[in-house]
Formats: sequence, structure tokens, C-alpha cells
Amino acid sequence: MTLPRSRRRSAAALGLAAVLLTAACGGGDDGGSGGGSASGSSLVIAQNEPPATFDPVQADNSTVDEVVLPLYDTLVDYDAANELYNELATDVTVADDGLSIAVTLRDDVTFHDGAPLTATDVAYTLDRVKRLGLGVNSNLTSYDSTDVTSDTELTINLTAPDATMVPALSRVYVLNSALVEENAGDDDGQSWLATHEAGSGPYTLESYTSNQEAVFAQYADYWQGFDGQAEEVVISYLPESGTQRDELRAGDVDIAMDIATADLASFESDDGFVVDKADTLVQLYMYFDMEEGPTTDPRVREALRLAYDYPAHVDSILAGNGEIAQGPLPIAMSCHADIPAGEQDLDRAEQLFAEAGVTQLELHYLSAIEEMDRAAASLQSSLRDIGVTLDLTSVTYPDYAEEAATGATRPDIGVIYAFPAFPDAAALLYPGFATASIGGQNFSGYSNPQVDALLAQAGASTDDAERCDLYTQVQEQIEADMVAINVADPKAVAVMRSGLEDFGYRAAHTSTVDVYSIKVS
Repeated sequence: MTLPRSRRRSAAALGLAAVLLTAACGGGDDGGSGGGSASGSSLVIAQNEPPATFDPVQADNSTVDEVVLPLYDTLVDYDAANELYNELATDVTVADDGLSIAVTLRDDVTFHDGAPLTATDVAYTLDRVKRLGLGVNSNLTSYDSTDVTSDTELTINLTAPDATMVPALSRVYVLNSALVEENAGDDDGQSWLATHEAGSGPYTLESYTSNQEAVFAQYADYWQGFDGQAEEVVISYLPESGTQRDELRAGDVDIAMDIATADLASFESDDGFVVDKADTLVQLYMYFDMEEGPTTDPRVREALRLAYDYPAHVDSILAGNGEIAQGPLPIAMSCHADIPAGEQDLDRAEQLFAEAGVTQLELHYLSAIEEMDRAAASLQSSLRDIGVTLDLTSVTYPDYAEEAATGATRPDIGVIYAFPAFPDAAALLYPGFATASIGGQNFSGYSNPQVDALLAQAGASTDDAERCDLYTQVQEQIEADMVAINVADPKAVAVMRSGLEDFGYRAAHTSTVDVYSIKVS
């Protein structure tokens, strides 16, 4: 398979240590921190939640993906049209038997310390993902090993044919193997990479102040060069929507990602700002605990699905910027099954709760995200009307991911977004619903051997029609098991000052701003 030549990126969140890092986070004074921008300008982006780490092995989470995007390169990537293209790779060829992938690399890429990027670094990165078994590994389960034949040639070996392996490489950010080995410690570099970087991307990490801001500076020797991008990029973590709004209006922020729906109209009518709206591959779910507690009773799960006010969610909470979900896969995803949207029926819900003898439940949610905050309150209100108490607890994403890992700590209901690491049904269905993903992004602890078998069969198939048919069966089974309330598919909404060029949403990097794509003025 030969993909198009590398293209400039274009794109449009969900996360630790109280540490202030100074310059040279890239791993040494030899890493150029910039001076390449003719404008000498800066770009300030407001987000509502910081990353749990800067380690790209965890880039299946959007807060991590956003901060590693400027720092690292991948072998392949997706553009704004969801088309796969070569980035570090110049050629990618899958063997006829599907058990290996031959890759040829560019020979002009350097890491931020000046060391050349070679096939050894790619092999090290893939092997590290496999060793750690975390994050992006959920999409690389067929990876076996890598044979390096030269500085620019390697062969990736698989345990079984896997149609999603090449797309999954779009989330494998290549590490400077020598630098990480120097700082490996006793956890394969996880502690060091939590607040440092070892990349070859357009920007270096200049500093990070925990829960406040991350500052990036241009890497002067970046292989794609610069053409109007900001010399300095700051991601400012402002959890309150009102603060983002005020900072944007004051000129202290250039792009705000979490403006409240009630404030959008005032920006839309102001020529000094642009409101960008885009369809996404994101879906909001209310996952049930399928292993322990009252939601293991299918009557309770059905009652909860019947209690939610879906039209009000889209009309009021999203202000029309989205649509009611239809099944466990976002509507815009390829291979989406024909599954009806949820409908509210409080009388039937009340009857089911009475039969199950359930009068109290708990729900955990991310209050920093307006849609989740209001959705939790909406369900609480509906349940109150039929005599059921819903206790709400606000958590951060890392806290929720940790507690949802086991039935012992998982809440009855967890409100969270899910989205694919790359635009393929497998990238959402496998991490979200496969038994092997429990403890990862299978936040409900859902396990169904039939679903596991169908996912395995689909992953091994190279026939697109067959894969879609299998994924349809997967969706229908998950829907029949009522694993979650499938709430809504929201649009991505970003508000920015006028004068920024080439800002665009990329579904392959959900809820992130790809700073290298943006030209400032």
C-alpha cells in the first residue's frame, strides 16, 4: 500500500504533578527551541483540562494527544478529509499474507537533540508500547515485533492479519530511543516522559506548569519547515467556560475550546471572532456498570435509557449543535448500523424501577465539560420525577478512568465521551466493548464472547463489505445488551479571534487543536 506523500496537518478536550519545567524539556540544550517564525508571534489556546502525562503511549486520550501532536511525528496520519497519508514513512506495503508491513522512512528527520530519526527508533517505540500494554496498545494488539534492515527500512511483524494495523500507526508517536533509554528509570521512561519529550515534531516543550499551562517553541530544524505558524504556542488550562470567554474577549486567548452554548450567539454576531462548528466522530455515553451493583439488572438499564430526555439534550444542552445518538457507534462513522435513537418513556421507566426495587443510583461525570455537567443534571431531574434518587459526583478524566477499571470502584453510571483513535469502526468498538479492553477504555466492564469473536473476525478481514457486516452485528448485540445510554453526537465548536488561518477539525485527533496547521497574523 503506497500512501500519498506527507501533507501539512490540519485539526480542532478531555486529564498531575505540581512541577514547573524550564527550557530544555526536549532533553538537552542542543535541541533548538526556535527562532524560525518570521512573525515572532504566539498562539494561545484555552482548554478545560490538562493532560495526565506527556508520554505518547497514552495518546489514546485527547488531552495527551493534543500536547504530543506538536512534539512528535508518526509514520502515517489522517488529514481533514479522513484520508490516510505518509508522514515519516515514504512507503508502506502490507504483505500478501497480511502478516507483515514493510516500511521505508524519510532520511532527513532529526529529533530535537539533533540525532537522526531511524528505523531503530520506530522499532523501540513499537516494542515499548507492547511492553507497557497501555493506551494506544489497545489498537495494536496484533503487533509482534519489528525487524530493522537499515536506518530507513524496517518490517513490522504481526501475530495475525490485521486490517487496522496501518491506520493504528497514526497514533504511534516515534520516540528518540537513546534519549528515553537514558531516562528509562524503573518504569520504561514513563516517569520522565510524563513531563519531558523526546520527539521530532515541529515544536519542543519549553515548559509545563501543572494544571496551568504548557508552552511550546518552534524546533528550527523541523523537516517540514515553517510558513506562518506561531513561534510560541501556549495551551492554557482554564476549567471555567466563563473564564475562557472573558480571556478571549480580553485578547489574552486566541482560541477557546469550551465556550458555553449560551455565549456562542454573542461571538457569532461579532466580526472580531469566528465560531467554527464541525461534525465529529465523538459520542457522549452514560456507561453502566455491567459487573457489579444495580445496573447489572437489565430492567434498571432499560429504565435508565427510557428516563433520559434526548430531544432536550440536543435542543437545549447542545443548542442544536449535534444530534441524538443512534446506537453505540457515532452516526458519522463508517459501518454505522441502522439503530433507532433513544426515546423517553417515564411511565415505563418508573414501572421497571419498581419491579427491580431500585430507588437510588450514583453517577460520576466531568463537571468541567458543560455538556456532561448538564446531561448529569438532566438525568437526575428526570429520575427525581419518578421517585429515584441519583447522586452526582464530579471527577476528572484520570480519576474516572482509574475507578472505571474495576467493578469494585466503578460507579453505577459514568458520563464520558468516546471517539476512535483513527476513523474506523474497530477503533471505537474494540477499545470500548471488547473483553480484553476491560481496565482500559471499556468503562462498563462489558464482556460478551459473541462480540469478542465478531470483532476478531472483522479485524482479520481485508474485505470492507464483510468487515462492515460484522461491525453491524457487533453494534446490534451491544445495543441488545443495553451497555449504555447512547446520548448524543455533538459537533466540535471552537471560538477564535479573527485573523487565524487554516484552523480545521480533524476527526482522527478529536478535541485537539493541531497548532502546526494554523497560520497566525
